[in-house]
Amino acid sequence: MLAGVRVLEFAALIAGPSCARFLADHGAEVIKIERYPDGDISRHSFGAGGSGRGPMFLQHNAGKKGLCIDLKQPEGREAALDLAAEADVVIEAFTPGVMDRLGLGYKALRERNPRIVLCSVSGFGQTGPNAGRPGYAHVAHALSGWLAIQFLHRDPPERPRGPGIAIGDTTTGLTAFGAVCAALFNRERTGQGEHIDIALFDSLFGSNDGTIQAELQGLNRPVWYHPVHATRDGFLTANVGPDFRAWSNVCKAMGRPELLQDPRFSTQQSVSEHLDEAGALVSEWMAELDCTEAEAILEAHHIPCARVLRVEEATEQPQVAERGLTVEVVDPVFGPMRVLSSAYKYKDSQSGVRGPAPTLGEHNAEVLRDILGYDESRIEALIEKGVLAAKPA
Repeated sequence: MLAGVRVLEFAALIAGPSCARFLADHGAEVIKIERYPDGDISRHSFGAGGSGRGPMFLQHNAGKKGLCIDLKQPEGREAALDLAAEADVVIEAFTPGVMDRLGLGYKALRERNPRIVLCSVSGFGQTGPNAGRPGYAHVAHALSGWLAIQFLHRDPPERPRGPGIAIGDTTTGLTAFGAVCAALFNRERTGQGEHIDIALFDSLFGSNDGTIQAELQGLNRPVWYHPVHATRDGFLTANVGPDFRAWSNVCKAMGRPELLQDPRFSTQQSVSEHLDEAGALVSEWMAELDCTEAEAILEAHHIPCARVLRVEEATEQPQVAERGLTVEVVDPVFGPMRVLSSAYKYKDSQSGVRGPAPTLGEHNAEVLRDILGYDESRIEALIEKGVLAAKPA
């Protein structure tokens, strides 16, 4: 769908790179410009083991071309501006003001390319009292109320702890991807570029199922936690609603239809007012079963449920294979290996990983030669001056 779209990415870790990865999955040519001289920090963290190929880097940068260029040197900045003149989209994830100081802000980019779409990803956006604060997922988790919803609003409250997924980052990447696609669509109609302002805080604050809206309405509604029940051999999630028919089916599954005569559980309203008590009854029933038995009974009564899988179980389940959620690529360092593929499925179009993540500076010469027309002597001069960096596979 995005074949022919060229994207420049100035970002590291997850939020900005994941947005660019989604664009690459849809056919865009993504050129990742990494910080000189060591590149994206995720190359060297989170299980990299000195390879420069950390799992976070391999996931969020698959299918991209890689440049490592010193933007603080005039030649590096000029090369970046020249590439922006040939691009459709620029994604940057610096603290607000950094791109301007580098000479790569929206005004400078528009002078070279009036149709450019610039997507600025930051912790708190380009405006507001927190705009200058560094932003990471754990900060957005804390300030958006998300951590409090997970832990402090429980009865009794629990000590907040970081989740196993940087949900603030991944939500922001999806938000930015949608915004970039909308801006490209609008440009096709108007011919105008755009400067998109995406914040981790904003993205997570708005990714809510109704708790914050209830607060805005003054409802003081308690947070509802989807129940997870302990079985004899694990854990299984199954709801008691949300509608009364679903609750009726739960009662039948448990062999306790008489609960539908109990005033606490006899109507939609009464069940809604006694959700915790209803959930406790389900937990009591499920404690005598194993996961396979409970799941079979609940599914026979059309009740959404699922066993809680460990990561190693989740990655190997047949649904993952059938949906093509992982794909094999030939990594330049590790050889054949599986990476996460696209979650987007279309009838008449394709989306998915188109290759491994680049090694550091892997496409320096290719990009400068093929897109900007630099000859070999000019590229060699940039290497000798320390404007370009690369690490062979």
